[in-house]
Amino acid sequence: MKPRILTIISNFNEQREIENCIRNFREHASIESDLLVIDNSSFDKSIELIRAAGVDYVAHPVNTGGSAGVIKTALRYSFMHDYDVYCHLDGDNQHDPAELHRLLQPILDDAADIVIGSRFINKEGFQSFFFRRMGIFTFSGLVSWLAGQKITDLTSGFRAYNRRAIMFFAHQYKHEFEACAQMLLISSFAGLRIQEVPVVMHPRRTGKSEFNLIKMIKFPVYSMISIFGALLQRDRIKELANATQF
Repeated sequence: MKPRILTIISNFNEQREIENCIRNFREHASIESDLLVIDNSSFDKSIELIRAAGVDYVAHPVNTGGSAGVIKTALRYSFMHDYDVYCHLDGDNQHDPAELHRLLQPILDDAADIVIGSRFINKEGFQSFFFRRMGIFTFSGLVSWLAGQKITDLTSGFRAYNRRAIMFFAHQYKHEFEACAQMLLISSFAGLRIQEVPVVMHPRRTGKSEFNLIKMIKFPVYSMISIFGALLQRDRIKELANATQF
C-alpha cells in the first residue's frame, strides 16, 4: 500500500513568490503527495493568492516568530490527518520539488526517520551568505558532535519526516522546541534516525527573509540555550521515546 504523503509549504509574506512555489510543486513534484500551505500570519496579500490558487491552507492567527511554530503545526496536522510522511518546502521557492524523491527514498527504504536536504554535501547551487554560512557550519559541527553523527546543513528547511517522527513530536513530546539545533538533538536522543541527502537550492529571487539582522544576532544565543535545554532533557526524551507506540 502506498504511503500517504503530505507536502507542506511554509509561507510568510511571500506574495511575490508563493504562486510560483505552488505552481512549481504542481508541475514538477517528483512524488505523489497532497499539498498544504501553512501561513505564519502574513500581512501582505499572499494569503489571498493562496486561496485563489485553490490549495488547502492553515493560517496562524499570530506570527510564531520563526519556522519552529510552522513545523509544530505541520507535525500536528500530519498526525491528526493520519499521514505517513510529511515533506517540507519553504514558500520562497528556494527548494526544488523535483528533488523531493531524494528526501523520500531513505524513508521508503526504512533507512531514516528524518531526512534533510543538504546544500553542503555536493556544494552545488546557492550556498547562503557568508556570515550565515559560518553560523550554520559552527552549530552543525556542535550538534554533530553531541548527536554522534555528521550533520552538514543544520538550518535546512527542506526535510521529510516519517510516521515515527511525526508521532513522536506531535503526540509524545509535549514540550516546546524553538530551534533547529534543539529539534535535531531531541530527535537524536529519541533514537530517530537522521540522514542527509544532497540537494541543490536556489537563491531567493524576491521578498525578504525572516532571517534578518536581529535574528542573526539572536541565532547563536538562542541556539546555545536550546542545545543546553535539550541536553538537560536527554534522559526524559529517551523515556518518552521508549513509551511511544510506533
